[in-house]
Amino acid sequence: MSRTRRTLRWAAAVSAVALTATGCNLVGSGEDDSGNDGASGENVTITVALVPDPPGASEFYRAQFDQFEEDNPGITVDIIENPTDQQLNAVELMFQQGDPPDVFRAQADGFDRMYERGWVHSLEEFVTDEFIERFPEGTMNPSTSGLHRDGELYTLPLVSGKWDIRVLVYNEAVLRENGYDGPPETWGEMEEMARTITANGGGQVFGYAPTTGKAGAVEMLAQVAAPFSVVSDGIDFRTGQPATASPGMVEAVELHRRMQADGVMVPGWESWDGARAFTEFAAGTIAMYPTAPWHIAEIRKLNPEIEMGIAPLPVPDSGRVAYTPTKQSFQPIWSMSSETEHPEEAWKVMDFLASEDFHRAYYEQFGSFTALEDAWADQARENEDQAAILSAAEETMRVVPNPMLLSPGGAEILRARAQRPELKHTDAAVDAIINNKPFLPIAQALDQQIQAFLDETLAELDGTATIEDITFPDWDPLENYTPEQ
Repeated sequence: MSRTRRTLRWAAAVSAVALTATGCNLVGSGEDDSGNDGASGENVTITVALVPDPPGASEFYRAQFDQFEEDNPGITVDIIENPTDQQLNAVELMFQQGDPPDVFRAQADGFDRMYERGWVHSLEEFVTDEFIERFPEGTMNPSTSGLHRDGELYTLPLVSGKWDIRVLVYNEAVLRENGYDGPPETWGEMEEMARTITANGGGQVFGYAPTTGKAGAVEMLAQVAAPFSVVSDGIDFRTGQPATASPGMVEAVELHRRMQADGVMVPGWESWDGARAFTEFAAGTIAMYPTAPWHIAEIRKLNPEIEMGIAPLPVPDSGRVAYTPTKQSFQPIWSMSSETEHPEEAWKVMDFLASEDFHRAYYEQFGSFTALEDAWADQARENEDQAAILSAAEETMRVVPNPMLLSPGGAEILRARAQRPELKHTDAAVDAIINNKPFLPIAQALDQQIQAFLDETLAELDGTATIEDITFPDWDPLENYTPEQ
């Protein structure tokens, strides 16, 4: 299939066969630019591989790139869309087949997968003081930005670090009807309220949902009950030891296992995609659930009149152990291919994606806090929902040590760890919840596997990394971390 001026290519699939047999959805004129040659002064086509989320993102990106093309005659943007859970595999296959995108979206550990393979172009040659000054002061420091590797800028952000906050959304009317005048502050209160609401709901209203089919609420709640590294990697960075069996991690699973066994949670949640929770909440069938903040704008779109409250996550009955982590200023999003034939034009696209105009448009469309805070800060403070999100972020987020940024050895260990997703609690926790299995022995078995992984990895690295690279004995998860610790 040739590339066209208004082409959305659905390049993602689980297997190589599906990926190589992609279909297409034409949007707009369909003028064929497949023969363009930038070297001869003709039009240059820049391919951008992205994911169509949040809802409405397909139309949003096409409209934005239409404006970019109008402002940059001679550059055409060809969008390649991949479902979120297939994006990385799809982009990897494009590289392997010799047809990589010029610009692509790779989030979090996915960026490092691309970086390790040498598929990411350094952006240092393009960066100016004016560009750096767009971002909040200090956030583009190479040691803490999350966008630099070995001191060089390799990727650009979209969302603000504050957007990593997790909150509890609750239906004020449902709580009030069941005798509650506010949200729960502890896990015990949340469980008791959920049980009461479900019992009174007659099969129409349920007290609680675990957010997604992967029980995302387990991870969100566990972040206040155990050091973040236990939740993300199964390792306590205070000791460098496996710790999936930490009491807070185990209780986060057991809380959900109890509610599942007793029919407290919404039936069928285990098959939910990322949009189902906010859809159900907007329809009034869920009283409360933990969530990422982008759900809030989606709820308002579906039901502008809903009495929705936003609160910090409840903490264990025994008290808070940790906070929602700030691992870096930003999460990687946009990268340039090291194999692009048009780096200057690709940078113009990336510069546009990091412009105040684009970030303002993104905020106004999706209600998400973006990396360029000047684009939205004043409006956000005037919006009741967004002011509540900002307040929760200021109250319940803390800076944590990030070995990926602090030492080459730490980065090597965490990159190896990212290649072993089966060692994370997620699938085991869902299995325990659904099949009513005690999680402690499962967590202990995972810790044994993580220890074996650490031993094998450190042996393979042969002295270039040690356990000290992921150990911070002076770190207090209740305080902001500083590199001096």
